[in-house]
Amino acid sequence: MKRTVKKKVNILPIIIIILLSFTSIFLLFTQKEQAIQYDDSTIYQKNFIDDIAYEAQNLQNQTHLFASITIAQAILESDWGRSQLATEANNLFGIKGTFNNQSSIMPTDEVINGERITIDDSFKKYATIQESMVDHINFLKGATYEPIKTSNNYKEAAIALQNGGYATDPNYAEKLIELIEEFQLDQYDK
Repeated sequence: MKRTVKKKVNILPIIIIILLSFTSIFLLFTQKEQAIQYDDSTIYQKNFIDDIAYEAQNLQNQTHLFASITIAQAILESDWGRSQLATEANNLFGIKGTFNNQSSIMPTDEVINGERITIDDSFKKYATIQESMVDHINFLKGATYEPIKTSNNYKEAAIALQNGGYATDPNYAEKLIELIEEFQLDQYDK
């Protein structure tokens, strides 16, 4: 009778290979999911800019407000057109008051004496986004915004807006400039 010698098989390398395979598949799947989410956010951002850039350029031709400033303000004030004020009142710029006897009461963050507080206030309500954009230009014809007309670039215009009191946020100009540079909005100023 022949005796068979059984070799011991070390299963540790097999287990390691299986675990590495599953880990690789998991990493590939999660990276793909992250890429899809990033692409989706880029798409809505691009669509928002595309939706308002033409009108911003038309208004720049009629006034001296750089299209990049108009677009950056719309992004910042309306969260890419997704804020409640933008979706319910077509108000992209956070302009308070009434328009054609229409307004919406909304909560708003204000900085008063260096302290951020939330209050309810009346904001203009528009029938269309275009009405909001045209009214924004008309709003900026006020005397406190006169330096915008003589600004040589979007940086000067952003500072003029802040100095004119457009927003209570002490970093307003900086935020506009960052948006313009991050999304290359100055390409619309031509």
